Amino acid sequence: MENRMTEKKDHSEYFERLKAAHVAALWTIPGTLAEEPTLDEVPHVWKAKEIFPLLHEAVDVVDLGDDADRRALNASNPKRVFGTSHNLVAGYQLVLPGETAPAHRHTPSAIRLLLEGSGHTTVDGEPVLMEPGDLVLTPPMTWHDHRHEGDTPMIWLDGLDVPFVRGQHAQFAEEYPNEALQDLTEAEDVSVARYGAGMIPAERTWTKNHSPLNKYPYKTSKESLLRFHESEGRPSTGSSMEYVNPITGGPVIPTITCFLSVQEAGTKSRAYRHTPSKVFCVLEGSGYSIINGERYDWEKHDFFVVPSWHWYEHHANEGEDAVLFSMSDRPIYEPFGLLREQTADAVPAAKN
Repeated sequence: MENRMTEKKDHSEYFERLKAAHVAALWTIPGTLAEEPTLDEVPHVWKAKEIFPLLHEAVDVVDLGDDADRRALNASNPKRVFGTSHNLVAGYQLVLPGETAPAHRHTPSAIRLLLEGSGHTTVDGEPVLMEPGDLVLTPPMTWHDHRHEGDTPMIWLDGLDVPFVRGQHAQFAEEYPNEALQDLTEAEDVSVARYGAGMIPAERTWTKNHSPLNKYPYKTSKESLLRFHESEGRPSTGSSMEYVNPITGGPVIPTITCFLSVQEAGTKSRAYRHTPSKVFCVLEGSGYSIINGERYDWEKHDFFVVPSWHWYEHHANEGEDAVLFSMSDRPIYEPFGLLREQTADAVPAAKN
């Protein structure tokens, strides 16, 4: 019997008609039911010793008030046009002694982690004194401005959910009337006095979906972390604590949660991977992280990104314990059942 090969038909004209109708054949689209997330971002470390000089050089490029209302350098993932990860953007911001940054508000949420100097961020009329290591919140649509009455430059880490908010077509912003500083309507750090001791005022209510605390002082946070670490028997894998809303126990901001962790000198953490992305900033010590099998060195004031579904572990160098701050977009994943986390003793070997 004669073998005949079935002639394959040319369906190009069919696919042209699909294109004209603005539909696509599912069977031709790769990865629509991928077994794991597509890793389209890469880990990266932004070095303070490299970026800080560029930030100071920006003083000659832009004047606060005349040219711009913020002097900041955002960190773009090497695989992205904008955004440190797909949901978060981080960067350094500089305010010089005597400078002010006028008030505005916007739908994206922001956190600030002071690294050098001291000064004030005013949040909805409350002057918040920022000192090194302090975590300061500016939740969605809260008025905020910056005032520096000190004598040394202020540099802090900014963290925002702008990429996420943009992706939802929900970014709005508003300048304060006359582009001025807002009126001070509260005492300095009054939110810390009201909510900062693990207790809440008996006759006050709080109905907003973010933390009522505008500042989490580093002194208090670090002391709590070290007491917890000691109570757990000082595990060699380190200890971590989450900053929480004192009313609900939930994240400080609906889209961002933050952590503080300690890794004793000469030790390493367990290995982790999770669907949320995470940005780490080094407050004390030095070391390196193994991320998907690659080594990334870091030291004080550096920050680095661990993208979604990347294995990572932290190693603290000898001589000084490492204290790491981190922010995560985990709250975005939890309500939709998209949070997945795994741990291991070490980062698994890369698959060939």
